[in-house]
Amino acid sequence: MTTSVIERPEAATAAQAANSRGAMLALARVEARRLLRHPVTIAGLLLFLGPMVYQWVSGGANRFPVLHDEDWSKQFIGLLTLGGAALVAANLAALRAHRHGTAAQYGVLVLPHAWRTGAFLLAVVPFAGIVALLVVVRIGLLALLPSAAGRPNPAELAVYPAVVLLLGALGVLLARVLRTAVLAPLVLLGIVVFTFIGVLGSVPGSRYLAWLMPVSVEEPLMPYPIDMMERPAGRHLAYLAGLIVVLVAAALAVTGARGRRLTLAGAAGLAVAVLAGSAQYLPVSDAVKKASLDAVERPAGMQTCRTIDQVTYCAFDDFAPWIDGWDTVVRGVLRGVPEQEARKPLAVRQRVSTDDNRSNGFVSGPEDRAKVAEVWKRVDDAAGTPNAVTVGTRWGEGEDEAGFAGRVAFEVVARKGPGVDGVICGTRGVLVGWLAGQATPLAAEGLREIDASSTGGVWFFDRSFNTFISVSDREMAVAKALLKRPAAEVAETVKRSWAELSAAGTPTERAGELFGVPVPPQEPEGERSVCME
Repeated sequence: MTTSVIERPEAATAAQAANSRGAMLALARVEARRLLRHPVTIAGLLLFLGPMVYQWVSGGANRFPVLHDEDWSKQFIGLLTLGGAALVAANLAALRAHRHGTAAQYGVLVLPHAWRTGAFLLAVVPFAGIVALLVVVRIGLLALLPSAAGRPNPAELAVYPAVVLLLGALGVLLARVLRTAVLAPLVLLGIVVFTFIGVLGSVPGSRYLAWLMPVSVEEPLMPYPIDMMERPAGRHLAYLAGLIVVLVAAALAVTGARGRRLTLAGAAGLAVAVLAGSAQYLPVSDAVKKASLDAVERPAGMQTCRTIDQVTYCAFDDFAPWIDGWDTVVRGVLRGVPEQEARKPLAVRQRVSTDDNRSNGFVSGPEDRAKVAEVWKRVDDAAGTPNAVTVGTRWGEGEDEAGFAGRVAFEVVARKGPGVDGVICGTRGVLVGWLAGQATPLAAEGLREIDASSTGGVWFFDRSFNTFISVSDREMAVAKALLKRPAAEVAETVKRSWAELSAAGTPTERAGELFGVPVPPQEPEGERSVCME
């Protein structure tokens, strides 16, 4: 007796789907390995990691990172290298059958065209996972530094793998729409161009374009405390997630996939992209506005103050780990002055600026600079730290240390308080130049860099602010001659003749006589700098 088994259509369909799913995952694993070994992918990883590894190995990496700036500052490089690699490699993988002339043979395979497209889309996921791991390791190493400031934003870090997924899906979609390998690099070029246009305020609509790109390179005037950060990181990540779903749904749809779930997924992705993309342009919250106003006009309430010997340092809570670095420079300056001067109370206060009407880092006009100085003086007096030396939110480079050392030196010499603006002449200029240059080895290096790029003198300024002091070339020539001598030898003469050298109006020639160094001739009357009193 023969028994016939009749398979139900529903069971056959389920079994076929299970087989297709298994075949798709197997193909995805193979394509993922191919994508990770692809020369474009390897080149993208090397281009992204190479400069950072070199900086660490060579000692050129900034040991004072701001973590909530570091989390997004490499996003454009990630877009260009990692995202670009995903776009090109995924596009070439999806075009392989067409390029090799074997597309027709795939019609005899059990795996439908849409499922093969799904495999190419899934193949990008391991690359995105590796990128996520690299980003986390990088920010983790920076966070382990004792001088790291702030904390990273997980949404900003998640943008890196999201960009890989987004451009990888775009590469697959382009391969299914137009069978040419030239299109993917051209699309990448277009994305890069529009990303840059998004930060050009002179281009109409650029303000709205900036956050519609995969990454935004809008850079604040300076690193701010976390409470002042305005970047809509979470909303932008949601926007990217919506776009990824839309691209995946589109790639599957153009290769024949149909069904209610695919339609719902595409519609949901589009809704998220539109809503989150629109939410990126919501006005800045009242909390951020208040924090910005307080940070400029009432910073003492947001800061931690710490006294080391006779010096009081006040820093925003996020930047408190930098106090030891500032103290190293201050001690280097005080090492070269008489003991009675070094023992006098001194204050250092960190400040921020929200002024966006600057040209080359400086507010034009002495009136504007005087207003800033008045605000600073009022803040310091109210906080009980009068005449505090200003330090900003950038630190770790030679120019930062040299500029700070020069401002500390001038305060020790002249005791004029913050917001000083002008040219220092005579022996005071020589003292400021020498004290700044001998403070630390990095300050000496920074002073040489500033001198090489300056004309008419050396400017001791913080890159974040508008006020500055400068020492003219004539006085700096004497200071540079002294910096070639042993610091202890010069310090003996400085301490012995401090009253004369630090007095306003003592001519530069007197420094030449005391130290036995030549003094350049005075400039013609019409070319001389207007000196501060």
